[in-house]
Parts: sequence; C-alpha cells; structure tokens
Amino acid sequence: MIKIGINGFGRIGRALTRINLRHQKYRIVAVNDIDEDIHNHAYLLKYDTTYGKLRDDKVEVEGDLIKINGDSIKVFREREIKNVPWDEMGVDLVVEASGVFQNVKQAHEIINGSVKKVIVTHAPNQGIDFSYMYGVNSDQYDKSRHHVISSSICDANALGPFYTLIEREFGIDVGEVTTLHPWLSYQNLLDGTLQSVSSPGHLWRDYALGRSSIGSLIPKETTLCSAMQKVLPDSVEKLHASSFRTPTSIVSSIDGVFLLEKSTTLEKVQEALEAYTEKYPGVLKLDGRSLISIDYLGNENAAVVDMRWLYLNKGKMLKFVLWYDNEWGYTSRVYHIISRLL
Repeated sequence: MIKIGINGFGRIGRALTRINLRHQKYRIVAVNDIDEDIHNHAYLLKYDTTYGKLRDDKVEVEGDLIKINGDSIKVFREREIKNVPWDEMGVDLVVEASGVFQNVKQAHEIINGSVKKVIVTHAPNQGIDFSYMYGVNSDQYDKSRHHVISSSICDANALGPFYTLIEREFGIDVGEVTTLHPWLSYQNLLDGTLQSVSSPGHLWRDYALGRSSIGSLIPKETTLCSAMQKVLPDSVEKLHASSFRTPTSIVSSIDGVFLLEKSTTLEKVQEALEAYTEKYPGVLKLDGRSLISIDYLGNENAAVVDMRWLYLNKGKMLKFVLWYDNEWGYTSRVYHIISRLL
C-alpha cells in the first residue's frame, strides 16, 4: 500500500485524511504542521463544522502519534518541508498542503530515498515540473521527468474538464466566466485592514477584501485564468474570469458563457458530456435536479454540470453552470491522482 506524508494539516490535509478513511487506498504515515498542539490536530480531525463528526472512527493521541482506528500517524513540527524525515517513515509521496511557497521551493530536495513524488495543492508560478489534471492533460504526464506536480486549484479543476471537452468537440472562440467562491480564512469576520492575523503578509491590495466576509458578496480578481494556462496554454487567449467571495462557508459555482467556433445543437453538447463522464469517471457529473449549493456538500467530482441551466443560444453561445465542493471535491481530485503518478 502506498505510504503518504502530508505537509500542512489544515483544511486540505484533514480532508485528505478523512477521504482516505472512506476509501482506504493508501496509508497516511506522517503529518507535519507548525502548530505544535497535537491534541488540537486530533480534535479538528474528529470534529469538523463543515463535514461533521467522525462517528465511526476512533481518534486518539499517544505521544507524538495520532491514532485512527489503531493506525498510527507520526506528527512532526518542522517549519520547512526539507527537515521532515519522510524517508525514515518510508513515505512514497508527500502532499504539500501548507500553501507556503518556501516549501514548494524545497520540494525537489526531498525527492530521494523512499519519496518519489510531491503533489503541491495549489498553482505556484515556479518550482514545479508539471501541472496535472486528470481528463485534461494527464496523457502528457511523464513519470520519469515530472516529480513535483501541482494539482492546480479548485476552480481550475472544476472548469478545466468542461473547457477541454467543449474546446475539443466544438471549439471555443472566447469565454467569460464568474466564480462564486465561499470565504477563506484570510478574510475578516468584521471590517478591518487587509493585514489579516490569519494570513500575515497576504498580497491582496484591494481594500474590499478587508470587509466583513459574512455579510456581503465581495468582487475580486481570480487566479483561475493563470492556473488554467498552466494546464491548457491556449486558454489564455480565449478565457476571461472574475470572481465573487460569497457569504457562505462551502461549495463554489462557476457561471459561464462560451462562444463556440462551430454551430451545434444542445443535444450534441449533452451527448458529448455523457461520453466524457463515461471515459473519465469521477471528474464531471451531470445533474438536472432542483438543487442548491449546500446539496453538493461532500461531492467528490471535480464539478457537477447543472443541466437545468445548460443552454445554447443560436447554436453558438453556450451558457453553463458548474457546482463544486471547493474543499472535498478538490481534495478528492488530489487523492485519486496519487496512484496515477507513481
């Protein structure tokens, strides 16, 4: 069984651990986090406001171990990824989920001994060998050359497969999308400066992002296009995106329009989507029910295409709405590509 190490035991790290409890494909043997309180890590793993309590799994602390149903995870407290003894723990793959660029810079230094690959759970501008997205560019992955791999961001994982399919089948002249994304921890509960205590030195300079995150929609720039460009280089000339932070805690949406190069019918678009879901199971899901965002909590797909809002105007202007759990769905993509990288 593949042995996993997690660097950064925040939202993604804990979600990855919970997903593995569900599927039990790998062994998580090591976790590193700068917070030294191991009891707090165990507590946050067991009790989660978003996804609920782990009711059927026993979580306890024994020394420097978090034990889940008797299986041990060694907890380290190093500030730099290179100082963690991953090799001593027999780790095959490290998931870099701290979001700290210094750890990305050091990722190649830990590719030795037992560690064969590092997955970076964001889309840095440098320090990676390949940005991997299953069903989009996974056929370009070279196991012999690509060792530090970005799993991109949640928004790009949601849009990338849909964009790839439509571009391949019908061509895209231009596209305009708006992401509706729940608040993140660097935002403020009450109006304040951008120097959030939860994320010191954060680079945002738009004063609107210092406003209360729980009472308003907050327009903002998005890194979606730059993340898409790393996976689909041609998209930079065709795609424009903007974003809103929403006063909700989970589940994102993309509202978009593509102007197609080829005139087609809505039936042909639907057929193409159905064929894609069969070829790449678990990536896109089609759903025509009358659901709202919270109904997609815990959904493992990269995105759900809301078939109620799929519309074709004059054979060329394609309107679409995608839903995706920006934590669980994204982390599920990370989880399910692990075995494809090794």
